[in-house]
Amino acid sequence: MAPFLLNIFCSQPSWLLLFSFLGLLSLIKITISLLYWTYAFFLRPTKDLKTTYGSWALVTGSTDGIGKAIAFELAQKNLNLVLIGRNQNKLDTVSTEIQEEFKNVQIKKVVIDLSGDMHEGIKSLRKAIEGLDVGVLVNCAGSANERPLFLDKGKMEM
Repeated sequence: MAPFLLNIFCSQPSWLLLFSFLGLLSLIKITISLLYWTYAFFLRPTKDLKTTYGSWALVTGSTDGIGKAIAFELAQKNLNLVLIGRNQNKLDTVSTEIQEEFKNVQIKKVVIDLSGDMHEGIKSLRKAIEGLDVGVLVNCAGSANERPLFLDKGKMEM
C-alpha cells in the first residue's frame, strides 16, 4: 500500500506539492501553539510568589473592590501584606477579615490619602516597609473626575 501512495504523491504537480507542504507547516505551527497554550493555562505549575519575588506584597486601595479582592488572593498565596488605605476603620476591618481566614499571614496597615499631600504619606510608608522584603506591588488606588473626560484632556477646571 505504501508504494501505491508514493506513486500517487509523486504523480502530482509540483505546485500542488508545494502548497500541500506549506499547509502542513501551518497545521504543525497551529498544533504546537495549541499545545503550548494548553500547557501554559492548565498544566504548568503555578509560580511561588514568595520565593520568586519576596515575602511581602504592598496593596494600595486595599479596603474596597478589586484591591480588597487582590489582597485576599495574595494572602491565599501565603504572602505577608502591607495594606494601604485612607480610612483606618476600613483597614482594620479588612485586616481582621484576612487574619481570620489566613492565620499565618502578617499584615501591616498604613493610612495614606494618595490623592492629597504625599510628603507625609511617603515618610510613613517608607517607615512601615523598612527592612521588609517587598516583592509585589499592586496599585488599586485611584481617584475619578466628576464626569468622564477624554484621556488627552486631563483634569479640567470646573
